[in-house]
Amino acid sequence: MDSLDVRLTRSIQSLAVTAPLELTKEVFINDEGELRCGWRIALFAICLILASFITAGVLATISQLIPSLPLTVEPSDPREYLSARELIYLITSRAAALIAVVAATAVCAPLLEHRSFGSVGFKLHRRWWRDALLGCAMGGAAIALAVGVMKLAGAVTFEPATHAGAEIAQRSMLLAGAAAAILFLVAATFEELLFRGFVFQALLHNIGPVAAIALTSLPFGIAHLRNPSATAFSTINTVLAGVWLGAAYLATRSLWLATALHFSWNFVMAFFFGLPVSGLVTVDRLALVHGRSGSPEWLSGGSYGPEGGFAATIVLVVATVFIWRSRVFRPSDEMKAAVTHANPAMSNSESHPTEA
Repeated sequence: MDSLDVRLTRSIQSLAVTAPLELTKEVFINDEGELRCGWRIALFAICLILASFITAGVLATISQLIPSLPLTVEPSDPREYLSARELIYLITSRAAALIAVVAATAVCAPLLEHRSFGSVGFKLHRRWWRDALLGCAMGGAAIALAVGVMKLAGAVTFEPATHAGAEIAQRSMLLAGAAAAILFLVAATFEELLFRGFVFQALLHNIGPVAAIALTSLPFGIAHLRNPSATAFSTINTVLAGVWLGAAYLATRSLWLATALHFSWNFVMAFFFGLPVSGLVTVDRLALVHGRSGSPEWLSGGSYGPEGGFAATIVLVVATVFIWRSRVFRPSDEMKAAVTHANPAMSNSESHPTEA
């Protein structure tokens, strides 16, 4: 009888010790031996905040040491045109944000998911250049189609560009185009790494593509609510743009296509058509022509630009369906292997429908 009591007591003590440990493990660790995706995303956010503080501090220090550098000349009004110093500020600030998200990704991808930084989006796989070039062509064509619909409806007009009261020389046009391209390329790369990079892919791996697109596209749309002239309609269109870009990642398992689509859409809209990009007209001075959105505003987007109107809605839906249903894009075998996590027991699965 005493022996039975001893065994029972030991069992109770063992259970008292192991039960909290098992519960703690269940809360933090999944069946792959990784942190659950929510904790991985939280750690990524912490790394991003720390990296942002560091890059901001470095910029502030450089500005103090070399006051002549226009690193902190923030535009007084985002709806007004840029000076050269303000343009440099915008490029520099977006480059600093890009460096921060690159740093956070470079830390979290190998430490939390045992994969390379390149696997998150910019690995030089066999078809990366094809995805990038086609993405540039498709993004530019998509916004051109939306503007074409607006033009046919009489909802947009164009005027010759005037730059500093004189016609632009060919060299000046090239410099203006290069400056605008750099700005939009840096901005697009930052946003794609932030919204379709580590966070999107952590959600994709553990809870599936639908949830990944929904949980990143909604914040992508909400993040643009602070832009000038933002509306409920413009927010819906931005969410649709997030779905479009998410589909581009799913089709290729890399960010070359999504980044190229994002970049060329914004660049063509601003530089070739002189229209606001998400309510911002800061590069209007660099544009080849000056576009003006008019009535009906539900079609043109008004002062927010094409992304606030129904013409863009139509194009975004069609472009998303095309990427998703066509066979133009597909992930390379190299990217399929690169995006898998290190656990050999799960290495043959690209994503999981439920959190393990």
